[in-house]
Amino acid sequence: METTPATISPAAAGGAHRRHVTVIGAGLVGLASALWLQELGHEVTIVDPSPPIGNDPWQQAASYGNACTFAPHGVVPVSTPGLVWQVPGMLLDPASPLAINWRYLPRLAPWLRAFLRAGREAEVQRIASTLATLFSHADTDWQPLFQLAGASHLLRRKGCLYLYKSEAEYKAGEYDNRLRVQHGVRLTRLDAAQVHALEPNLAPLYHAGVLHEDAYTIDSPQQMGEALAGAFQAKGGTVIKGAATDPMRSRTGMEITVDGVKHTTEHIVVAAGAFSGRLARQLGDPILLDTERGYHVMFPDAGKLVQRPVCFVQHGFYMTPMADGLRAAGTVEFGGLSAAPNPVRSDVIRTQVGHLLPNAGASGKTWMGFRPSMPDSLPVIGNSPSTPYVTYAFGHGHLGLTLAGVTGRLVAELVSGKAAHIDITQLRLNRFSRWGGKI
Repeated sequence: METTPATISPAAAGGAHRRHVTVIGAGLVGLASALWLQELGHEVTIVDPSPPIGNDPWQQAASYGNACTFAPHGVVPVSTPGLVWQVPGMLLDPASPLAINWRYLPRLAPWLRAFLRAGREAEVQRIASTLATLFSHADTDWQPLFQLAGASHLLRRKGCLYLYKSEAEYKAGEYDNRLRVQHGVRLTRLDAAQVHALEPNLAPLYHAGVLHEDAYTIDSPQQMGEALAGAFQAKGGTVIKGAATDPMRSRTGMEITVDGVKHTTEHIVVAAGAFSGRLARQLGDPILLDTERGYHVMFPDAGKLVQRPVCFVQHGFYMTPMADGLRAAGTVEFGGLSAAPNPVRSDVIRTQVGHLLPNAGASGKTWMGFRPSMPDSLPVIGNSPSTPYVTYAFGHGHLGLTLAGVTGRLVAELVSGKAAHIDITQLRLNRFSRWGGKI
């Protein structure tokens, strides 16, 4: 997917009113939003409990623990036709790639109803089309930020490999692959010999594969976050370490409280990932946001055993080479923000990597984080329908890294009163009201 990078310059502000904007959240979406806001001429402050500056490990951010993959093949939403029949199995099997903590089910029920409804064929087509439009700008809008941060050296452009263990599994994946091709994804179908030629260290537990050619990886999300935050501060941005609460109108715009201290600002951008729902509700905007609890396991001695992200579709996680080893990351667990990490999830990943990559060696650190997920796999990008001077940018699910650049540019355009460079109608916060259910 060859695209011409967008050019960003303060001149692009086009005379828009310079505002003091506070971005709540220092994940990749928040950082990209902050940088694009600066480039459109605004004074920007970032507030986050664990920003990627100084000696802070940034480990609270979902961006820290992701699968490190820019994934334009992600046009397929999580909910697809037929998934409804798999829900009972999800409740019974805690080791399933897509699992539900049954104790959390009562709270999840409204979200789950919308999730299953989003899996109808017509909805899947709408969602895929919307995602494809976002992806058509995703790399274009990321590249200037990579360059601004001096972080282009962290990118590895070798595609992403999906593997299928049997002919039946490969045929079952045809729905997803046809949908991808329909929406402009470049892919190459591979037989077992071609897979082996690309990744000879994998156990031969595959029948066929698909190479998604336009995918690329980031060597270290931590280093990327630090580079973006450094560029933001070098351009005069302010970072406040702390948790933002109680957003409300003030005489001059907006007010938030950070660890007991009140701060005023002209505009707020809510980019707090899975924690954005609380802030939206405090602002008078109920939102159907929940969290997919994602896990990763590091294999410090296996970073050179594969050349690109590899996903055995049956197991639902990626094995991605990184600067500090191999990261096996993924799976989906619906269990909310409060429950402790489920060690079964990490154990399953660890065991499967041992089968799929026999020389991976001993595992290292494990991690669990919260993907902010909307029922239809589309993010929320847009202005608050009830509170002036608030813009939302959250709910990216598995696609936060991929869509951070385009989201940041859209946020900056909205705050500046400029026309968005793509149609974001499908991303409005209150889009589920058309289904008639309460949130």
